[in-house]
Formats: sequence, structure tokens, C-alpha cells
Amino acid sequence: LLDQYTANGTYGQYFNSDEPSLRDDAKMVVLELGGLEDRPSLLVAVMFSLIIYIENRMYRTPRNLKKLNVIDEGWRLLDFKNHKVGEFIEKGYRTARRHTGAYITITQNIVDFDSDKASSAARAAWGNSSYKIILKQSAKEFAKYNQLYPDQFLPLQRDMIGKFGAAKDQWFSSFLLQVENHSSWHRLFVDPLSRAMYSSDGPDFEFVQQKRKEGLSIHEAVWQLAWKKSGPEMASLEAWLEEHEKYRSVA
Repeated sequence: LLDQYTANGTYGQYFNSDEPSLRDDAKMVVLELGGLEDRPSLLVAVMFSLIIYIENRMYRTPRNLKKLNVIDEGWRLLDFKNHKVGEFIEKGYRTARRHTGAYITITQNIVDFDSDKASSAARAAWGNSSYKIILKQSAKEFAKYNQLYPDQFLPLQRDMIGKFGAAKDQWFSSFLLQVENHSSWHRLFVDPLSRAMYSSDGPDFEFVQQKRKEGLSIHEAVWQLAWKKSGPEMASLEAWLEEHEKYRSVA
């Protein structure tokens, strides 16, 4: 059963690398698991490896060391058909703060966290989160959610969230920040380079991929995408950088 994970096995390259991604000296580790979805036996093994690594780093390192585990597309993990994954999330959200740690889980829909269809891990994550950030929701899904859970948001909050615009149209993201019993409204603005770097639009992705094929580095490709999408802003940014570089040289 375990032969497929050994050095000469089918998945040996994932678990026996000379330069492993999960190292104790790594300050930041980013892992993309999307390519494993069509190989469930490999995905489960990778998930268990990640759980062991994260729990060791979170709970067996000095408590004065700050730790953060961010899970994007969290619905995939929250609904993962394995009780060990659920226990990992539930334990993390209940105990991480004692170890100067934190978990951030990002999903597309509030229903992934708080509904009768949500897993126990998802509900534990929602219930034990001191900070909640609510961004633009699907109008249809949010209306249905408010019908099922009318006490979750005040009428004003429901109305404001329902009027959040699309970030790509207005160049900022609106969000509701909830900290315990306190709520506040915010807008997140980012620079044109960051917008290009974090863009998930299909044409933007293809643009970067094409530039990479042409021999550009990822930094150069993103820089060109930023100029393509936000030329005037990039010109202002470069002028600002040039001016401040001169000032720094004089100083």
C-alpha cells in the first residue's frame, strides 16, 4: 500500500525530494494543491503530511514565536471527506491563540462556514474566529442565507453588504469587519502592481503565462501586466519611485 509513496514509487517525487518544500528553517511556505484533485490517493497523503507539518510548527515551537496558517479556497478543506482534516481545523481554531498562532480560512461564500450544510469543522472555524471579514456575496445566495438566518446580520448590515460592488469595476474592495461584538466598514485599495499580481482573471493569467513562455521572469511578466491594465497609475508610481530614489541618494 505504501510502495507508491517510496522513492521508486508512483508518487515518490512528492515525498523523497532532495530539496523538500516543508523545511523547519522556512519562514514562509506556499503550497498549491489544485493539481492533485484528480489523484485522491495522493491528495490524502499530501494532506496528512501537511497536517503533521503544520501542527508541529504551530504547537511544538516556542510560544513567543508568531505563527500563521492561511487556507485559501477553504471550502475544499472544510468539506474534505476525512475526519482527520476536520479535527485538524477544529483543533486549530480552538487552540492556536494559546501558542501565539492564528488560522485564516478564505472561502467564496458565507454558507461554507455557517449553514446546516456546513461541516462541524467549518462551524467550529466560524464560531471560534475573533475576526470575521465579509466581502461581496452572491446576491441570490446571500438573500437565501438571510432568510434562513435572519439574526446573523442587522438590517443595515444586510443592506450594505448587498450593495457591495465588484472590485474590478470600482478598483477597491468593500468589506464588513466584525471583531467580537464590534463591527466597522472598510474599503481596501491596492496599488496597480498588486492588482496585477493577485489577479485571477483568465485573460490576465494567460497573459502572464505567455510572457513566461517568451522568457520573462514572473516579476517581469507581472510588471508588464500592470502596465497593460493600469498604464497611467504605473507611470505615476514609477515617477514617485524615481523621485524618492533621488531624495534617498541625496540624503
